[in-house]
Amino acid sequence: MALFFSRRTYNSQKKKFTNNPSAVTRYVNITEQTPDGDIRKGSIVSQDDWLELVRQDGGDNGVLIYVHGFNTSQKDMLDRMAKIEAGLKSNGYKGAVIAFDWPSDGTIFTYDRDRSDAKKVAPHLVGDGILPLLSMSPKPKINLIAHSMGALVVLRAFSDFGDSAGSGNEVWGTEQVMFASGDVDSTWLEKGAWGSLVLKQRSKRFTNYYSGRDRVLALSDGVINGGRDRVGHEGMPKLTAKGHWDIYCNEQYLRDVPKAKQTITYSHRWWFDNDGFYEDLALTIGGDDDAQDMPTRRKTNITDLALLT
Repeated sequence: MALFFSRRTYNSQKKKFTNNPSAVTRYVNITEQTPDGDIRKGSIVSQDDWLELVRQDGGDNGVLIYVHGFNTSQKDMLDRMAKIEAGLKSNGYKGAVIAFDWPSDGTIFTYDRDRSDAKKVAPHLVGDGILPLLSMSPKPKINLIAHSMGALVVLRAFSDFGDSAGSGNEVWGTEQVMFASGDVDSTWLEKGAWGSLVLKQRSKRFTNYYSGRDRVLALSDGVINGGRDRVGHEGMPKLTAKGHWDIYCNEQYLRDVPKAKQTITYSHRWWFDNDGFYEDLALTIGGDDDAQDMPTRRKTNITDLALLT
């Protein structure tokens, strides 16, 4: 079973989702896929039925929402969500793994369009996903893992909702938020900057996995975004909020990824195939360990921690 909620337009005649933004959110339950990711059986269900499916899939033990990045087709999203679920469950995670599927074109030539669509649909991550999940009883602990431009979706989504959006008199929020290869301005995560403030308000801890070997983000900050450092390539600025952690991953990448596979594209996506990353991710989601004491990390000669398992 694969559960996600989508803001891609659905073509009912062809029974396929498109790459255009939708005016409504659809809740999807995929019950059968081929090994190569093709969907054989699935259905669009009501929000209430979908929430119950999330609960049955482990939601009482927590929910992890995967937010994909740009250049990601729906098939690729499903494949990576399955990898995240397998990697976490092999490290003891018992909760549900779901995804927010937004209209990325699945091509490297539509960066600006993907960025525009990401901003357009971002509020629905909270309004149609996080808040309904938090209304469940018992209320699950919500965690997020965002890759690439998915980091922009998370920040924009968090900034569009105030405290009153939560149910009753409770301030809404999530547990752990994690970025891997986050494609947002590094300066947004400096202490006091808008991105840092919304993460501080809406999550208990923020973890930023970054790699200077990420050649996609090197292009993103060097050419596409006018030289503005990406947080997934350079890390956060030196001054960060309490509970916000940079995890330096260069050495893990160089050790675990063979030179033949160190391509431009794979340097941006290698996380989804790395056992050490999932081990650290599972500990982070658990939330019990101090960030500095996790056995998957080493101290560096700066304030960052290094992933090395």
